[in-house]
Amino acid sequence: MLLHLILIVTCTYCGPTISEEERQAAEQLHDDTIDVTSFDIERENSPALAKWTAVEAGREIICTPPGWTPHREDGTLVILAPDNADSTERISFTRFEKDTPSLDYPALAQQLINAPFPGFQLAEGDTVKKLMFQHDFAVERDVSLRAKGRDFHAYCLVYVNDRNLYHFRIILAKSRLKAYQGDLIDDIVGNLQIDRKHLMRNDNPLQQVIYLTGHLN
Repeated sequence: MLLHLILIVTCTYCGPTISEEERQAAEQLHDDTIDVTSFDIERENSPALAKWTAVEAGREIICTPPGWTPHREDGTLVILAPDNADSTERISFTRFEKDTPSLDYPALAQQLINAPFPGFQLAEGDTVKKLMFQHDFAVERDVSLRAKGRDFHAYCLVYVNDRNLYHFRIILAKSRLKAYQGDLIDDIVGNLQIDRKHLMRNDNPLQQVIYLTGHLN
């Protein structure tokens, strides 16, 4: 049985100053910083998710509704949505080992999050946030896209811990999102597992959210 994630946070706005070196190196421009003063995740059984499929990629797990099809493309795990003749709707996942100590991983995360979307045009709405957890960090992007006369929503996540950098991309038609009972992207992201642990969990609380600028392609 998969679980539905309920995230409860209490936040306070503060100035843009970030004390840690890694945080300073990761961002050069940002609009607002939010300090998270309370963080709690509650998980409850969800019958709607009971029939979802767990796709394993090594020690990582991505959960999808029934009928989604996984395959490999040049080392990247790609999961295609059903009834998707042109393969535009997809989840993609790539893992990079942190085997080069001198590499600027915050800068690499920013580069990956800003990568273009071949075949799509950017529409209104493009937001990038830096998420500072107790033990690691992530950069996420929500963007509206358009292709072939259809509207899409893309969610991108680059998550960096002490061993690896993980790159997730979800591109789905807005019509599919509207037809879903609930929030499809939240349910996918809420059930992501890295090293057999949920990405969002109470033993690695979110501490800061930084809204970034200078992210448009």
